[in-house]
Amino acid sequence: MLEREPGTYRTRAGSLVHLRPTPDGGVAAEHEDREHARLGGEAELVKLSDDPDWPDLQRASPALFTD
Repeated sequence: MLEREPGTYRTRAGSLVHLRPTPDGGVAAEHEDREHARLGGEAELVKLSDDPDWPDLQRASPALFTD
């Protein structure tokens, strides 16, 4: 796996991957779509946010969803 910074990434298939820092200084990958999580599949990730919890809808402003 390539070295990646913590944040939220999108795979070529469209699922989100959250890379979170670990206590030992590494980075752990959490795939939202477990069926597409496979070793080496992270090579084609596109970074969407520096925030590994993005999009956190519990913290989002309700005004984002109004017309």
